[in-house]
Amino acid sequence: MSHAETPPDANCGIPHACGRVVPFSTILLDNLPTAALFALGACLLSPFGLPAALGYLAYCLLAIVLFWRLICPHCQHFGTRQCPCGYGVVAARFFRRREGEDFRTVFARNIGIMFPCWFVPAGFGAYLLWRDPGAGRVALFAAFCLLGFVAIPLIAKLVGCRGCEIRDQCPWMSRKT
Repeated sequence: MSHAETPPDANCGIPHACGRVVPFSTILLDNLPTAALFALGACLLSPFGLPAALGYLAYCLLAIVLFWRLICPHCQHFGTRQCPCGYGVVAARFFRRREGEDFRTVFARNIGIMFPCWFVPAGFGAYLLWRDPGAGRVALFAAFCLLGFVAIPLIAKLVGCRGCEIRDQCPWMSRKT
């Protein structure tokens, strides 16, 4: 039986997520909120002009591709359907596996490429609220912050990363809280 056909770990709690194949529903649950976050971020940046909103979306797309290139090739889930966000399969279509560096080190060194996707809209949104705290802006800012800083991390912790075989190698999931 190959590694990709290993029976699921009975202690995982998520059918097929730990040993064989992550269900498409889990992949959607991981990616749809992130896509919504990017859309909300573009809306927060739109008062600064269409180029700001489109530039932000372009950066988010570039950051994901860079994630695939810089981080995914070092992951044990690379090239498999065991990755909870589906990146393992997608990244393998565009990039080759990389050996020789510890996944934890590579992840920690490169995860910063994703930070602007969260913090640029939050910063500009806070500025807009300070300048003109209208109800619509408050709702948009609150939705962005709740999705990005509460819902997405909870989804990762409770669903996507729960029971992951390499969770101890992830600097974010293995940190002491």
